Amino acid sequence: MPSRSSSLRRARPLLGTLVEIAASGASAHLPAALEAAFAAIEQIDRLMSFHAPDSDVSRINAADAECEIGIDSHTSHVLHFARKLSELSDGVFDVTIADVLMREGFLPRQEGVAADAPAAASFHDLVLLPGDRVRWRRKGWIDLGGIAKGYAVDCAVDALRAHGVAGAVVNAGGDLRFFGEPQPVHVRDPETPTSLVPLGVFSDCAVATSSGYFSDRLSSGGVTEPLVDPLRRACVRWRQSVTVVAPDAMTADALTKVVRLAAQAAPGILERCRAQAIVIDRRGMRQCGIAMPAEATAA
Repeated sequence: MPSRSSSLRRARPLLGTLVEIAASGASAHLPAALEAAFAAIEQIDRLMSFHAPDSDVSRINAADAECEIGIDSHTSHVLHFARKLSELSDGVFDVTIADVLMREGFLPRQEGVAADAPAAASFHDLVLLPGDRVRWRRKGWIDLGGIAKGYAVDCAVDALRAHGVAGAVVNAGGDLRFFGEPQPVHVRDPETPTSLVPLGVFSDCAVATSSGYFSDRLSSGGVTEPLVDPLRRACVRWRQSVTVVAPDAMTADALTKVVRLAAQAAPGILERCRAQAIVIDRRGMRQCGIAMPAEATAA
């Protein structure tokens, strides 16, 4: 006798935010499916946390130049994708910007990062070696906060699919991925963050939004947010909201930074990644990149 279809929704604090997973399908499979999805997210959180002293990120940050470090295959996968995007964007996307975030107070300061320290390494200086190993050509510090959350969402979706879930929504603080039934998506208006703007109805894709309306702060240089321009080695403020729709959440998460920092190059990069950006500012809403997939229609 087939199992009765049902739905289940759970939420847990992970990845520095509240992760919510809603899934539908055979009721007997749903509890195990959600547990597997949360376990997948917890694994990525452990591996790629800037704060955990035994994470791959912390081990890379503690390594001296020319010292090889073995890392998990998940971390290696994310770093290889980050390298590809760094090359596509001519360095606009760069995970080796943790020293800037530390100096601006967005990340806890580590030994060796002084307020007047010279520019640290760039993505060129983090060498990705065969066998899931890395080394620094020149000492630097990485932060995967701009890409790992999306990858964790993708891993959760993989776990849900492996358990035969018919449809699901994984929401990690605005990094979303869905499959199954179409889902409406709203984002905050960057001018009045308490107001929501409908973007449309989406299915079988990922959606990530980036804006500074809740993360900006006052620093020595004025109001800023944790958005780093790697070419200037400085945090910048950008009073717009960018939402990227892409086939997977890692791509969508990372591309929000590219769109915000490289407006002229963004359309070509979005097309290469089969993605589209929706920008909202005081002038209204506009789009760039490829046309929406047939199953995802914007308002």
